[in-house]
Amino acid sequence: MPRDNLHITVLEVTHSKTAPAIMDIVDPIRDKIPAITDYTQSHRCRLIKPLIGFDASALALSFVPAAGEGLKSDRKSGDDKYTYHHLRRDMFGLCRDAGVQVDSRYVVPSSHLTIGRFITTKDFTDQDGLHDPSKMRAFINKIEQINDWLEKEFWPEHHNGTVPTGGDFNVGEQTGLHCRMGTLWYGEGDDVHQGAGY
Repeated sequence: MPRDNLHITVLEVTHSKTAPAIMDIVDPIRDKIPAITDYTQSHRCRLIKPLIGFDASALALSFVPAAGEGLKSDRKSGDDKYTYHHLRRDMFGLCRDAGVQVDSRYVVPSSHLTIGRFITTKDFTDQDGLHDPSKMRAFINKIEQINDWLEKEFWPEHHNGTVPTGGDFNVGEQTGLHCRMGTLWYGEGDDVHQGAGY
């Protein structure tokens, strides 16, 4: 999978606040942010096994933490003992230690890329505006087809235990973590600091 512009939110500090309220959070910790965004240089975690899932509000590409599968020559199985869940825990602690009260909208430690959000139910209704089960069934069937392809193309079980190129995602590898603020959905918002990759 192409790695350009893959953005997984490791930790949402807050949400639904005014711009001045956000600045009141960012300004006091600005000098501590580089240590947070560079954390993945020494704490590396790997995600594998992409699959598409959805709920009532969005469609997302999700990953699970690697556990020694399909290691490349620069990693050992012990490297995968530090997982995405550990990284989220540590990010929470680093932000708290910097003086920030973390108030995330979602607390479930999901590693996912949002593909799209459902704005209306129009695509799943008939000409009278009523729910059309056949449209929902077609949608789910398409997701299952894509997931079958993802599994065959990128999961180590289908490649003699190796992860094909593009089948794993090392968090912070290319550009480190990004600290961003503002309206962040769909690639908007402002960079406060971008960490260094490894």
